[in-house]
Amino acid sequence: MGRTDYVNDHKAPAANTVVPSVVAVVQSPDKRVLLIRKTDNNLWALPGDGHETGGR
Repeated sequence: MGRTDYVNDHKAPAANTVVPSVVAVVQSPDKRVLLIRKTDNNLWALPGDGHETGGR
């Protein structure tokens, strides 16, 4: 199940924590922007990630 499926599932439990996240805009000298294709919904997005608290 992808993240978007989980978020849109009315039976899923409500979120109870905040996960620190970051995204980055990476631009080439000729003004092109780096994008990634998400595996959960096959859409394009800026590169980024979240980090579980307490992890190493």
